[in-house]
Amino acid sequence: MRCPSCNAELTPKLGDHHYTESGMDNVYLHQVEIFECTCGELVVSIPNLPALHDLIARNLLSKKSLLSGQEIRFLRKNLGLTALALAKVLGVNNATISRWEHDEHPIQEPTDRLLRLVYALHKGIPAQDLLRDFSEIQGQPSAPVKIDLCAKEWHAA
Repeated sequence: MRCPSCNAELTPKLGDHHYTESGMDNVYLHQVEIFECTCGELVVSIPNLPALHDLIARNLLSKKSLLSGQEIRFLRKNLGLTALALAKVLGVNNATISRWEHDEHPIQEPTDRLLRLVYALHKGIPAQDLLRDFSEIQGQPSAPVKIDLCAKEWHAA
């Protein structure tokens, strides 16, 4: 593999990557292939991106507090929906989606649960897996919980 900046040969190594490309500040990937160049350029190879995003989403669906704005946006985008389309599904207006995603107003408990169920239904995740955890969801958004994932967890999926 060649460096996109200087065209020199890149050197591979395994390392950790703060996966801000997810749109969330709290996702860290471990043991991913990172290519380094002598010019300082880094290229991260993330295998099987759909499986990685599904694993991140499953972590979000099982969290014990209300979803944050970044988490709502991640789920919406992973569903392939616009804010307007999600608003129609949830029975709210698209300005409400925007306020949630920008953390201007927290999502309410019933709508948080509905969003999780809509996501699960769309992705073929059994609803009973979510329902048994719903009673444990606390009524306030929490600070983002660090999501640590190792490449082997999604690479073979």
